[in-house]
Amino acid sequence: MKRWTRFLTLALCILSILTLTGCGGLRGGKASQNVAVLFPDSSEIWRRSGSSLQDSLKKVGFAVDLRFANTANEQTEQLRNAVNREPLAIIIGAVDGKALKDGLAEAAAQGIPVIAYDRLIMDSPHVSYFVGFDAEEIGRMQARSIERALRLKDPTGSDNIEIFAGDPEDSNSHLFYDGAMEILSPYLGAGRLHVPSGEAIFKQTATEEWSAENAKARMERILQSDYANGRPLGAVLSPNDNLAGGIREALNLHYKGTWPFITGLDADPEGIRALADDRQGMTIDKPPALPVKECLRLVQEIATGQSVPTTNKVNNGMRDVPAFLCKPSVIYKSNLKSVHKEQ
Repeated sequence: MKRWTRFLTLALCILSILTLTGCGGLRGGKASQNVAVLFPDSSEIWRRSGSSLQDSLKKVGFAVDLRFANTANEQTEQLRNAVNREPLAIIIGAVDGKALKDGLAEAAAQGIPVIAYDRLIMDSPHVSYFVGFDAEEIGRMQARSIERALRLKDPTGSDNIEIFAGDPEDSNSHLFYDGAMEILSPYLGAGRLHVPSGEAIFKQTATEEWSAENAKARMERILQSDYANGRPLGAVLSPNDNLAGGIREALNLHYKGTWPFITGLDADPEGIRALADDRQGMTIDKPPALPVKECLRLVQEIATGQSVPTTNKVNNGMRDVPAFLCKPSVIYKSNLKSVHKEQ
């Protein structure tokens, strides 16, 4: 009888250990099962990604505190509250990465890893990992599509282009722009491409709050001042589908020439419809399931104290941040049915 009692006690002990290490994990020798997820409330994509990440983490035993913020101040307060609860890790899609410095320092002081999700948090040494897509490469993909559509590699010819960038507070906006201009700048310098509005640097092309209305208003002004005499427009560099929608509205109202090649990103429903109707030249699909899956694996490895190897790094201005980069897909009308899957 004593033998069976000892056996049962040992089995229960082993089960308890496995439960701790398999579900919540250990950080600094203390059991921790909570993960804080702080995302912007700026689009339906962020909402869906937050819910998907929450569901995935819960399925493997983590408790998840998911919060959405409309402003940088609101997210800063959420970050400080999260640090006080001492979670296993904090996953942040930054509203404004520059506003989070103090909260990130507090997390680092507590030994809490911070994972920047989709948007790299700049100018802080306290970002542990980045999970998302290569934003500069996305900009290059958009610019290469323009290069192909306008046949810019042909030695002769001249085309007009207008350039739009995203919100200046979003680090991705700068990276999209830098990647695109890496491809387009040589053509601008050689006179193969022209910007009739004269607005080509980031400050001139940035679109506050990723607002389609702001993009529409700027495009209307450009068309009325620089294209009213029938000047042709070959392409518009738009960093995402939302801004492309505002640009299309302005073109519908004020442009009578051959429809330009417009770039996009996110493969949102309006962008896909415009693509199918030849009103947008391309978009890029960033399947939200990919960073969710990568983030889940990363959190599980943090929980069990395993090393988290990666060959990729992205520089945030303060350090080379270990990065887990997912691969996006370029979508044209020609491959729409084979590449795009309805969300």
